[in-house]
Amino acid sequence: MTRVCAAISRDCPVWVSKLDRKAGLLDKTAEMRSDQYWWKKLGERDDLDLFLSAYAEATGESLTVAEEGETPDFVCERENGLRVGVELTKIIAHPETRRWHRLFGFGPLNCGWDVGSRIFEASYDKAKKLHKSKRWVSENILVIQLFDNPLTEIRIGLEQIDNDEFIDTGFEEIWISDHSTIDAFGDVDLFGIYPEHLAGYYGLTVGRKPYG
Repeated sequence: MTRVCAAISRDCPVWVSKLDRKAGLLDKTAEMRSDQYWWKKLGERDDLDLFLSAYAEATGESLTVAEEGETPDFVCERENGLRVGVELTKIIAHPETRRWHRLFGFGPLNCGWDVGSRIFEASYDKAKKLHKSKRWVSENILVIQLFDNPLTEIRIGLEQIDNDEFIDTGFEEIWISDHSTIDAFGDVDLFGIYPEHLAGYYGLTVGRKPYG
């Protein structure tokens, strides 16, 4: 094994293998990743709580968090005890697009049809990962978090989406959670994508007085 000398003092050289040094770097990297994962899950839990509050108001049904993990991100329980997975995913415009829109634009960054296309892609991408997951749950809800496009500006386009296109994803329900309302109201609005009986706009913050 190739070794390098790290002399702590003139009289006491310490021999350290390259493998040992590499292992130390890996430990540090793993620790950093662990911290990043913790902050990621903390943020996801905040996002989940916003959704669950809006979901209860929109549907009249509450979900209680039972487990946290990966794929699905969370496992919740319905009021009847049925366990359901909740998977979160984000749709965010490219940073350059957001920059130019902030400087010169107005209205939504994307039209309803553009967002609809990305919702379709995100749904099937998440469905593939769920099918490969070892954490099997009979029912799963997909929550697509929207940050750049207020639902009030794209809802008409979203209402043209064919709900049947999402049957093969395997998700029991698919929702859009509008995070553009958080700064003003501290809550999110929802739009049901699938199934048909839940489809439509739930303007939960409409008519409320914004903070400040």
